[in-house]
Amino acid sequence: MSTSLGYSFVQSHGSYASECGYCNSGEDTSHKFGLSAIRLTCQDYQDLIDRGWRRSGTFIYKPNLRDSCCPQYTIRLDATKFHASKSQRQLINRFNRFLEGTYVPSDANDTDSNKDKSKSRKRTENTFDLIEAIHEAEGRIDLKHKFKITIELSSFTQEKYQLYCKYQTIIHNDTELSEESFRRFLVNSPLKHEPQVTPNTPGYGSFHQCYYLDDKLIAVAVLDILPKCASSVYFFYDPDFSYLQLGKYSALREISMTLDLHIAGLKDLHWYYMGYYIHNCQKMSYKGQYKPSDLLDPETYEWHPFENCTRLLNQYKYVSFANPPSDVQSANHETSGQCAENIDLSSPGMLDPNKVTDDAIKDMLVYIGGAVKRFNASVYCIDSFYFPLHTNHSVYFLLSRVCHILISLVKNLY
Repeated sequence: MSTSLGYSFVQSHGSYASECGYCNSGEDTSHKFGLSAIRLTCQDYQDLIDRGWRRSGTFIYKPNLRDSCCPQYTIRLDATKFHASKSQRQLINRFNRFLEGTYVPSDANDTDSNKDKSKSRKRTENTFDLIEAIHEAEGRIDLKHKFKITIELSSFTQEKYQLYCKYQTIIHNDTELSEESFRRFLVNSPLKHEPQVTPNTPGYGSFHQCYYLDDKLIAVAVLDILPKCASSVYFFYDPDFSYLQLGKYSALREISMTLDLHIAGLKDLHWYYMGYYIHNCQKMSYKGQYKPSDLLDPETYEWHPFENCTRLLNQYKYVSFANPPSDVQSANHETSGQCAENIDLSSPGMLDPNKVTDDAIKDMLVYIGGAVKRFNASVYCIDSFYFPLHTNHSVYFLLSRVCHILISLVKNLY
């Protein structure tokens, strides 16, 4: 398929429900809308995640927060305003001391005698510099352990795959760990690498940030670097090094990387996205510890301070932060799997297709049998949300910024 970098191709799968991996309900209580992405420009994907979408490999999905058991809210952090907490500063300093050899993991109390031996610069809250602290141990020759970070385009190696299997088996008790599933989940990406002229930047696309300790791969961060953000996709590590709290450390390093890219000249890139936040999932609570963070309103697509949102989420399982319901409204909307006739059945943030006029989608293009054609509502059947097209050909939606298809299709129609 010959295409221009300016186009994105996706195939719609419509709405679906599946078992929830967070609360393990045992029933199909997690509701989403899905797309298979053949190709996505990095700008198009930036627009998508700013409207609540995420990718898993080449599959792009948008949760239906209102109807799902565990509503998933997009969370992001402005790296230029990040303020490390005391525990986060201690975590970085402890990691650096481990590299020096002055922190012994078996010492559960982390004694003052060990701290006194450290050559790391002593920092207080007022003197702490994230970038300086993160990079402090790099390039030093007096360390007990050699530590190196590399960033490369997402790719498959046996070393990465074996590390992934070890992590999934021990941490998540996962036994279905084929090479194919690893490639599909953490290697394959619809994002095409877009090099940037800015020096010391990797460009936009999907990457693996690899952690090497004494020349051994101990962790991999799967990241998307986009025009406005660094987006965390997944992180896996060697469980033998759990005492270093690599999951929390990786978030701090990725915030630092976002700052590095911003300072290098990518001025619009200063956001760090940590995926979804689920208020009733204890494993997700750590995401709120990186401050100041915002949550995305699922209906207005505006960002709201995390602290304001959590106060509302303490009251409602699902809520639009811009338009929180009154207690009366909330009571009227509580149902037992059935909705009243006057309730909008469409997913929050998505228009009911019955309310969309032909004129609203007249500029939409479709890709059919190797040719790009203008959408014609009298020719193609509109069914369900996002207009899945039923024909005898292989049909893909062609998302073009020039033709505003992200506005009329995937961005849910302004």
